[in-house]
Amino acid sequence: MTDVAQTTVDPRWGPCDRDKKAKAILGTLQLHCGRDLKNGLWLDIGCGSGGIAAKLACHVEKMVGVDPEPWERWAAYRQQQPNLAFHAGTYHDLENLLGRDSCDVVICNQVYEHVDKPEALLRAVHGVLKLGGICYFAGPNLLWPIEPHVFWPFVHWLPRAFAQRAMRALGSRHSAEFDAYSTHYWRLRRWFRDAGLVPHNAIAARIEAGFAVRGKRLPGWLAAMVDATAGISPGFVFVLSKATIAN
Repeated sequence: MTDVAQTTVDPRWGPCDRDKKAKAILGTLQLHCGRDLKNGLWLDIGCGSGGIAAKLACHVEKMVGVDPEPWERWAAYRQQQPNLAFHAGTYHDLENLLGRDSCDVVICNQVYEHVDKPEALLRAVHGVLKLGGICYFAGPNLLWPIEPHVFWPFVHWLPRAFAQRAMRALGSRHSAEFDAYSTHYWRLRRWFRDAGLVPHNAIAARIEAGFAVRGKRLPGWLAAMVDATAGISPGFVFVLSKATIAN
């Protein structure tokens, strides 16, 4: 599935800060889990042009990126990192590509809001995770008033066709990019449980890892406050562990 026509070099959000984001993801998992997670197979679902997967590959035993579109940068990244592979496919293809119970760590970063059936995405994550494996899951919060893909207030609370027409009427050049469908904290947690994944809030660990990249520390009282208010945060970060059986 990798030898197909390649699309453009980068997604519209570009390649910026991939190194920092990869280090923050790795740091988040290590801070939250309290152990070395670098061994085994890592999977980045919805990897885009591969920047985060390529940076993570420098720190882990084996890295695989999967995205619906093949990207031009994949070939160069594979040459730089012999432990890195890419596949064109969706979450529907994961078990065929990698095998059931094959992955030690899955990265699902800003993906759930872009797929047709988020619940099925989570069941696919459960399917490829080993027992004892973990998933870094991050995405936007429907209840946050600013839509993070187009940076307009309240439009994600309106019927989609109406919101896009209103954006165009008000002069937006990004209405066609408004293609994400987020949800709220409590529905996400229900989806996790239904998929056989045990959720642990990790927003504070993600922020602390970002601070660590810059050589700073997040105060303990602030970390506790951040995770306590996860339901109203701009976005979510969870560390998901695999339960024995999906419901």
